[in-house]
Amino acid sequence: MNCNQCGLQFEYFNAEKEAYNRADALLPVNCPQCRRLRHLIFRNEKNLFHNKSCLSAKKIISLYPETSPFHIVDQNEWWSDKFDATLFARNFDFNKPFFEQYKNLQKEVPRWARIVVNAENSDFCNNSANVKNCYLTFSSYESQDLYYCMRLFRCNDCVDCLNISDCQLCSMSADCKHCYNIHYSLLCNSCYDSYFIFDCKTSKNCIMTAQARNKEYLIRGKEYSKAEYEKHKKEFLAQLANNPDSIKKEFLELLKSAYHKNLNMIKAENCLGNFINDSKNIINVFYTIDSEDCVNVYDSSALKDCYDNSYNEKSELCVEIDTAYEMYNSKFCTYSITMADSAYCDQCDHLTECFGCIGLKKQQNRILNKQYSAEDYKKMLAKIKTHMEHTGEWGKPFPHNLTPFPYNITLAYELAPLKKEEALKQGYMWHDEEKQEMPKEKYNLPKTAVEADESICEKILVCEKTGKPYKIIPQELKFYKKFGLPLPRVTPDQRYKELRNLQPPKKLIDATCGLCKSPIKTVYPPEWNYKIICEKCYLEKIYE
Repeated sequence: MNCNQCGLQFEYFNAEKEAYNRADALLPVNCPQCRRLRHLIFRNEKNLFHNKSCLSAKKIISLYPETSPFHIVDQNEWWSDKFDATLFARNFDFNKPFFEQYKNLQKEVPRWARIVVNAENSDFCNNSANVKNCYLTFSSYESQDLYYCMRLFRCNDCVDCLNISDCQLCSMSADCKHCYNIHYSLLCNSCYDSYFIFDCKTSKNCIMTAQARNKEYLIRGKEYSKAEYEKHKKEFLAQLANNPDSIKKEFLELLKSAYHKNLNMIKAENCLGNFINDSKNIINVFYTIDSEDCVNVYDSSALKDCYDNSYNEKSELCVEIDTAYEMYNSKFCTYSITMADSAYCDQCDHLTECFGCIGLKKQQNRILNKQYSAEDYKKMLAKIKTHMEHTGEWGKPFPHNLTPFPYNITLAYELAPLKKEEALKQGYMWHDEEKQEMPKEKYNLPKTAVEADESICEKILVCEKTGKPYKIIPQELKFYKKFGLPLPRVTPDQRYKELRNLQPPKKLIDATCGLCKSPIKTVYPPEWNYKIICEKCYLEKIYE
């Protein structure tokens, strides 16, 4: 059928039909990509603001700007006994649509400012757990000393990294594992002391190198002695400092000259997607591990029988869930933890058999936060279903006007940017950036960290790409000095965008193997002009 949003043709998988029928939910009328976009409007992952708690009036760091129409509380207050969302309970009004009633409840129940667990000296973080000494780092776990990072796991001392695990002392790198002291690198495993490397494994002391296996002292594909390598490395770093754009351009050309396996999957049985590990029977799935029998899943782990889920972990039998943990047999929920047999809930913890609730903790048999007996809950739910079928709401996901975030601070804006006028016309909120302090005089940024002292951390710098102000923090400066790296000349947000743009979209497309010409699925757009080959040809070519 054709997507009712973008118009593209798509087909349902049989497993999807069974799952939505089991969940008593309507099959989506839009394609998987548009469904994902709908989830992303409910997720602000990396934008933080100064705000004030509606309970204590203390200043807090929040996912919501001060202009937000919602009441915000510090997360510690939310978890304390001082906060009780049952006080906002109300009767279900059968004269009004459910989503209208839900929106009214949403306006009254205070929202947690951000969600972090066991975070030490990491106030400017979100969606993270067991982190220490981290700054502007998001969706990361069991890590410390991270700066401007996104989705890092068991990593230490990293700057400007994206989707890496078990790494240390790395910068401007993405999709890497078990690496140490690598910079400006992609898709590497167990590599050390290298710069601008792609798809390398168990290699070290490499520069501008692709697909090295068990290699050392390589520069631009040529092997050197240790002494020669050190000499050329010094020259390369000087070139990087003097003309970083030319080096980055060379790396892009290296990516075009290398072979790219159509999909990255390890220990994946009957799976289709990209960056799948240790999984079975999952289709159209991306950046997911330890999962089974799932369709249309993104950035998740340990899922079973889940459909159209994003940023969900350790869950089973779930439909249309995003930003969640330990969910069972639930549907249409967001930002929730440890729930079972529930639907249309937001920012809740430890609920069982609840419907249309917001901000509750350790509750059962509640509708719009109001308590019912087990018997009355079932009766009410049956009546509500009939009512919502009449209003055309039953079995459908949250409409976009229920997102608590302005469109331009959500992940949806990264995937499908809109202008302010377009967003407002479509019913979204919008956040107007505050005017930032600009330097009175232009500061001539030294080319290398070695040339700078800590006074630079007091300077307001101007991004060479966006014209926006930014600063270099002392931890960054120390890192750059240690490895002889050039100082960044663009904002952390711009660095993130440049790194993100090196990752392929989370979307499967039809292609042809560049060598054997067999039909394949891939994620690399044709306009990237990459050499895409099937797994069989990849293994033959790279390990020949």
